Amino acid sequence: MKQEQAKLVSDRELIHLIQSGNRMAFNLLYDKFWEELFYYAFNVLNDRSLAEDVLHDVFTNLWVKRESLEISSLKSYLLVSVRNKSISQLSKVTFTAIDEVIIDGLSSAPDGENQLNEEDLRAVIESAAASLPERCKEIFLMSRFKELSNSEIAEYYNISVRTVENQISLALKHIRRSVRDVGFIVLFL
Repeated sequence: MKQEQAKLVSDRELIHLIQSGNRMAFNLLYDKFWEELFYYAFNVLNDRSLAEDVLHDVFTNLWVKRESLEISSLKSYLLVSVRNKSISQLSKVTFTAIDEVIIDGLSSAPDGENQLNEEDLRAVIESAAASLPERCKEIFLMSRFKELSNSEIAEYYNISVRTVENQISLALKHIRRSVRDVGFIVLFL
């Protein structure tokens, strides 16, 4: 029924109704464009939950900024928003994956004058991890030193895998800064 209603209302009318705070118009907009936008985001990200997160952010942002937005083409606006948010999300995921590879590979880096031995590196990482917020620290240590998977950690804390990934990413950024601050240069090949 909603799809039929959405077809009866023009995009320009939807924009006007949404700008005036009409939630039903927003729901119609959501129903009208969600599937197409989801597949667009999914094709960029190749991850269902990330694609859903992108759409959630785009639609939330649209609602929050509805009064100040000037949209001439609703479909174009939504596609550009989803594209930009997907690219931003993709760079975060890629950055996190690279961070994880670097940290995982640190202990197997070849010996050299400018590199840490495994015990020193572990001490620096544990010291940096100690200054993290408690939950973040626990998640990082479970991941890196107890070698639990993200899904195992998520199940243990009854949180989403994405939350675990975000916490690990925050920990890795903090640890990387700490390693840099200590003055060590780690080369990763």
